Amino acid sequence: MTPEALLDLFLLSPVGIVEVDEDGTVEVANLAARRLLTPFTRTGTLDDLFTALSGVAPDLAARVRGFDGPRGVVVDNMELLAPGQQLGVFLSLVKVATGRIVAVATDASGLAAARGAVSRLEQRQRAVEEAVHDYAFYTLDRDGLIDSWSVAAERVHQWAASGIIGQSMTALVAPEQAGEGYLTDTLSLAARNGWCEEEGHRQRQDGTTFWASTVVTALRDASGETVGFSVITRDVSERRKLEEQLRDDASSNTDYLTGVFARRAFFDVAQSEVARARRYGQPLTMLLIDPDHFRELVEQYGEGFGNEWLRAIAWVGRQESRTTDVVGRVGGEAFAVLLPSTELSGGLVLAERIRERMQRHVFGGDYQAVRATLSIGVADVTESITSVDGLLSTAGTAVERARQAGRNLVVGYDD
Repeated sequence: MTPEALLDLFLLSPVGIVEVDEDGTVEVANLAARRLLTPFTRTGTLDDLFTALSGVAPDLAARVRGFDGPRGVVVDNMELLAPGQQLGVFLSLVKVATGRIVAVATDASGLAAARGAVSRLEQRQRAVEEAVHDYAFYTLDRDGLIDSWSVAAERVHQWAASGIIGQSMTALVAPEQAGEGYLTDTLSLAARNGWCEEEGHRQRQDGTTFWASTVVTALRDASGETVGFSVITRDVSERRKLEEQLRDDASSNTDYLTGVFARRAFFDVAQSEVARARRYGQPLTMLLIDPDHFRELVEQYGEGFGNEWLRAIAWVGRQESRTTDVVGRVGGEAFAVLLPSTELSGGLVLAERIRERMQRHVFGGDYQAVRATLSIGVADVTESITSVDGLLSTAGTAVERARQAGRNLVVGYDD
């Protein structure tokens, strides 16, 4: 390379280059160095590098004096941050010969801005954690070991970060649930589908338990590989107590097992809604939910599993539905959801959410390895479908089509 080319490279380089003596006196500095380093100087000049940067790097001169080698790196990527500004520079000092030091400055403004954004996000997260009292947030590594623990998690589980980080997630699960294969099954399902959820007992440090709803979400790198998991656990003990009380106190309008409308009560409400929809020309849609292979699975796993599955379907249906929607148990294992003021397309969206959520559901106790799916038929009031029986019949036809197509599907009724 010619001397002229080397000079051009020095002058026009986006990297700041400064040559100084051992006392910091600047002998030469390119334009990039002046642009990058001037905001950090006290005087606005670069005549003496060590004095100019003493406000942000007061030990530069001492480091140079303390370096005994004939040549080598004196300072490696020291980070300089301008107070109150999103400006950042990495500064390195290299001794190239006796009495000659080359300072190299590279732009780190993007890093400074990113750190500011991260700091703001951390502040917001802390504010959320302090404001929400019944949610716990924490993360796991890919093996299920806890690697971060929030203030909210400490409050819910009453376990300090120093005592829980590094332990398996199973330390937070009630003993009757944390059986062999629990962690593997839960993390595998979340990794495969993106997330999974379950309801069951969670454990505090003192061994007491509470009823919780837990969502485990896979964390992936840029290539899509699962590198860990985030966990959100909500203490729903009070809700469960209320549901049990309502179930105990309910009249025949409520299904004793699931807490949703019993068949007769559902039909009474549905008939009123159909009449109202026809009177005012409003849309009305019905979902018919049928558990796939219900009888076979009950025969395999027992009546207890069947009851647990029915309660899970009712819970998912209520969770996903609006307060104006009506959820009922209309047959042995069949459920229906009535959606006032909703077109068929809206019913299909809700049905897909329910189907997907059930597919990700993790059962408690001895049923953790069982995966259960739903076939859902969707029908709406039309000129030819004008009654509750008509809605159920056409939604039933759609369910049958879902079965024939392989199950675990949502099908809308189409004439």
